[in-house]
Amino acid sequence: MVRPNPFLLVTMLFWGFNFISLKILFPVMEPAAIMFWRYFLMGGVLVAICLLTGNSLKIPREHRNKILFAGLNSMGFYMIFFMEGVKLSTAAESAIILVTNPIMIAIWMMVLKLEPKSMAKILGGVIAVVGIALVVKGSPSAVATQKQTSDRILGDLLMLLGAASWSWAIVISKPISAHIKPLPLFTMSMLGGLPVMLLYGFKPAMRVHWAEFTPWQTANFLQIALGSGVIGMVFYYKGISQLPASVATMHQFLVPILTTIYAAIVLHERLAWSQAVGLAVLIFGVMVAMNMVKPKSKEAVSL
Repeated sequence: MVRPNPFLLVTMLFWGFNFISLKILFPVMEPAAIMFWRYFLMGGVLVAICLLTGNSLKIPREHRNKILFAGLNSMGFYMIFFMEGVKLSTAAESAIILVTNPIMIAIWMMVLKLEPKSMAKILGGVIAVVGIALVVKGSPSAVATQKQTSDRILGDLLMLLGAASWSWAIVISKPISAHIKPLPLFTMSMLGGLPVMLLYGFKPAMRVHWAEFTPWQTANFLQIALGSGVIGMVFYYKGISQLPASVATMHQFLVPILTTIYAAIVLHERLAWSQAVGLAVLIFGVMVAMNMVKPKSKEAVSL
């Protein structure tokens, strides 16, 4: 039996709180401003870590276009969808929707014929869609206005687009990871998101009044940039290097569960019962798609 990996567990604790930190920061920072300042603080520290550990950040010419395109998706388009999606939806709901990422990866791999077609992936995808429908349809508040409901659904849609964009970046990066270590590869790819970061975030970033931040808001910004961004990424790549891919992925299912707990304690958010069921169905669908849940063999059934 494989035990949970301590590096990945710490990562999930940070990533689960990420959604809460954003909700705390939105009153004093626009999503684009958070995205901008996080990018430069996180990027600067990651570059320093790579240089101190002897990892070259020179982008190989033969992989340059793919690395930059992966970064355009992961640190550009994905971050826009993610930030705007979390602002419109609830923290827990956003985390639940984002856990579709493994299925998105499986779909891309089949579409691009990088992996053979699989009935398990198709079935798992269908089950996951049912789970998503339950999450989106459920309403945590009976007194929500029509605008609040439409904003929440739009936020959920943006989170789905974010999951698709992030998964596309992973699919592009996967073949390159055989030649470049994951952490310097991710750090190199950040350069691809720089144009989006400047166009989308520069003006909002200049409107931030740092002197007005409370210590709690400052701590949550540092959590997003250094906790989830630096410690989370370093520990994530350290953890996945020690485990099979299927086992490493299992740890990500903790994120929506942790976010739901954090949101209830800090933000006083509540999931509707149908959304809790939807979360369970969604996770089951992902597990089916990734062959983590398999039907019993005939021999086992006969016993």
